[in-house]
Amino acid sequence: MRGAAVLLGLLVLVCVVAGEAPAYARPVTAADRALLARPATAEEKIAEHVAEELTGHPNVSVRCLRMHLYFQNVLGVTPMLDGHAFDYFLLEPEVCTYLDWFHDDPARWDPRTCAPSDCRHVVPMAWSLETVAHETYHLLGFTNEAQVDCYGMQSIWLVANKLGASVAEAQAYAALFAHDLYPLRRTETPTYWSAQCRDGGKYDLRPATHAWPS
Repeated sequence: MRGAAVLLGLLVLVCVVAGEAPAYARPVTAADRALLARPATAEEKIAEHVAEELTGHPNVSVRCLRMHLYFQNVLGVTPMLDGHAFDYFLLEPEVCTYLDWFHDDPARWDPRTCAPSDCRHVVPMAWSLETVAHETYHLLGFTNEAQVDCYGMQSIWLVANKLGASVAEAQAYAALFAHDLYPLRRTETPTYWSAQCRDGGKYDLRPATHAWPS
């Protein structure tokens, strides 16, 4: 991994990104209906495909929307009501762009081998992969943010792999998030952090294996 370049990206991102939005308890709004009525863009279709693969739901919708119009410092929002999601979520446009870049050429963004000019995008790329995974667990009805974020982190490798990355690269992204980014949750966004998010912890999705977090 090109440590200096990745660290620079990390330091920049810490100042900008607080994390995904919680699953706000609200029904579908008129603004949401307008977004869902238009055809998905190519970038949105990439996120939709991943979400459908992870959830097993056949008709997931994803739309890219400037979150600062509604929420501060968020990357994704999944509307929910009484623990029920509506098979769609919203993403910051930057997340959609990074997913598109990754899908177009996964090997280019490998954190172990990327060129310095590309390595500066690795950290926001990791956040984008985790955001999609995070929101898909909300689609499945999970509302506890610490639990959802832990599950999302453990599914980064699967998202990356679905987008074309090798297993080794996908696991490298999962390890990067677990070692360098998830610890920031404890102080920056404590609602998203849990001491049980660890190998063998309460939120370990695969307790039979110790290949944490993937």
